[in-house]
Amino acid sequence: MGSHEGKKADPSEELPDEWWYRVYAGVIVTTIVVITLLWAFSRYFSG
Repeated sequence: MGSHEGKKADPSEELPDEWWYRVYAGVIVTTIVVITLLWAFSRYFSG
């Protein structure tokens, strides 16, 4: 019916660990920045 071929989950096609470490670091840094901005925002308007 269809010629749609799904990608096989081949372990050799997975992204390298170094790329994931960059993703994790980006998420951590973004989280810290967001929390700091929310804290500063609440301090500014609390008093």
